[in-house]
Amino acid sequence: MNESTRWEEAIDIDGRLIVLDEVASTQDAAVEHDLVAGDVCATLTQTAGRGRRGSCWDASGGVAVTVVLESPSPHFSIAVAATLAAQLNNLVPTCKIGIKWPNDLFIDGQKLAGILIEHRDGLCLVGVGVNVLESPSGLNAACLGSFGCDDRAIVAQCVVASVFAACDLDEGSAISGWRTRDLLVGTTQCVRSEGEVIEGVVIEIDPVNNLILETKDGSLTLPATTSTIITTCPTTT
Repeated sequence: MNESTRWEEAIDIDGRLIVLDEVASTQDAAVEHDLVAGDVCATLTQTAGRGRRGSCWDASGGVAVTVVLESPSPHFSIAVAATLAAQLNNLVPTCKIGIKWPNDLFIDGQKLAGILIEHRDGLCLVGVGVNVLESPSGLNAACLGSFGCDDRAIVAQCVVASVFAACDLDEGSAISGWRTRDLLVGTTQCVRSEGEVIEGVVIEIDPVNNLILETKDGSLTLPATTSTIITTCPTTT
C-alpha cells in the first residue's frame, strides 16, 4: 500500500478528502479543488507553505493539512491549539507539548507545529503543519519522530480529528485547555503591536482577547488581533 492510500484510509471524515503527492500550499489547493465546509486537503509534500503574518512553513517530512469549515466561533483559534496539543501529546506521552501564544505548538523550547487560519469566499481554511520525520533545517524545531511517533498517516488523522473536535469546544473549555499548556506567562517577551515593539514580562494572557505585559513603564494590555510575539528583541542602550 502506498503512503497516499494509507492517509486516505486513516483520515476518517464525512466530507470529501483529497490527498495530493505534492502541492505548494494545502490552503491554496483546497480552494483550487473547490472544497467546501467539511472537506479536507492533505499532501505528502508541501513546497511553499506559509505561517502566520506571512512567514514560511517548511513541511519536509511532516504533515500538512487544510480543513475547510464554515465561520467558526471567535475562540476557535484557541480551541484548535488546545485540542491539537492534547491529541498530539497522546501520540508522544513522554514529553509535554506547550502552546506559544496564540497557537504555535512547542516541545522543549522547539517548534513542533503551526496553525494558520484564513478566511476566503465565506469559508474558513484551517491549515496545520506538524513536523514528524524530521525538523526543518536551520530552524529551532522539534519533530514527533524524535519522541517515538513517525507514522505520518496517524498524525494526519490526529490533526484532522483535532480540528473538527475544536469546533465543538465551548469558550471556557478552550481557554482552560489552552492555559494548562501556556509557555509565556512569567517570561520576558518582545511583542509587535500596531507597528510598535514592546518588551516586558508576560503577567497574564486572555488568549481570545489580549496579552498583558509588565513593562518598564507599567502594565500594558495589548490586543490579540493586532499583536504577535517576535523572536528577537531590538538592542537597547
